[in-house]
Amino acid sequence: MKASVFTRVCLVLVLFAIRSNTARAGSATLAWQPSPSEDVVAYHIYYGNRSDQSSLVVPSQATTAQIDGLAAGATYYFVVTAVNVAGAESRPSNEAIFTVSTEVPSAPAGLNNISTRANVLTASGATIAGFVVGGNDNHTVVLRGLGPTLSSVGVPGVLADPVLVLHQTDAQGNDHILASNDNWRDTQESAISSTALAPANDTEAAIILSLPPGSYTAILTGANGGTGVGLIEVYDLTSSGPLLFNVSTRGFVGTDDHVLIGGFIAGGENTRVVVRALGPSLRQFGISTALADPVLMLFDSNGNVIGSNDNWRDDYPADIQFAPYTPPDPSEPAIVIDRPAGNTTALVWGKGGGTGVALMEIFYVP
Repeated sequence: MKASVFTRVCLVLVLFAIRSNTARAGSATLAWQPSPSEDVVAYHIYYGNRSDQSSLVVPSQATTAQIDGLAAGATYYFVVTAVNVAGAESRPSNEAIFTVSTEVPSAPAGLNNISTRANVLTASGATIAGFVVGGNDNHTVVLRGLGPTLSSVGVPGVLADPVLVLHQTDAQGNDHILASNDNWRDTQESAISSTALAPANDTEAAIILSLPPGSYTAILTGANGGTGVGLIEVYDLTSSGPLLFNVSTRGFVGTDDHVLIGGFIAGGENTRVVVRALGPSLRQFGISTALADPVLMLFDSNGNVIGSNDNWRDDYPADIQFAPYTPPDPSEPAIVIDRPAGNTTALVWGKGGGTGVALMEIFYVP
């Protein structure tokens, strides 16, 4: 495929913060819409301050990248291109411009973004992502339910027509449906497009809302009972104050590409989180197909393993042996870890190739 037929990559700077109190070094996180071209193998990021040019290559599965070491007070320019198997590049994206502040603001606590990929089934096999908005102010949140887009990164058996429903649980424990969407262009098209987070496929779902502090649940299913691998994403677009706090994900854990995958972006340096995966303890809630023996592993933004656990008592008894973080069953895993600002990915699978419904939870620990 020639570079000229590539679709131009859409780039947006979604988060900036000063990341170092001593060197006054800045950090920018870039986000872009994935190219629909089937043979894209990587994205090439070009950036600099006109006198000092640099570049970074990331794999085709990535739609975000963190650029560190930016000089305080300097203005930087960013563009992204898509690269195919022959090494040809697309036209550059729109140019994003960012001037690094000379101040060192306090990074907001919590998590900026969460995502969940799972094999979406029916009934109790639906994929569920729960999250808590902290603080005292409303937060503008974009939720996406993706399926067909995953085919472009080599995922087989994707959910053909995702449907997304957002629920809220009030202080009395009552459940309310706040919004639902099947095809994102049907409702809120203009508002979603303005965020540069619009799904790449018209059959995929998206919702944008201003949410007050509280507990929320996003449920992903397939239209007309369809099944397949789907992805729920929650983006907090608010730049100040506490962000997303406790996060939970329930989905069916299969094998190979059908394991349960969760991701989050920490809002500040040294963000302590407890990540745990429940399986056997779900049976008390009527989940007869619960995963018998979950295994949990964490990866950093470069794909390096930063933590793993099978049975929580093996590695972290002193750290999490207090409510509400202790897994109810000794065969369930948990990890306690401090994360810098940026991406973290969690994978849950069944020991010995086991399958079943599992719950992944991420607790922000102030």
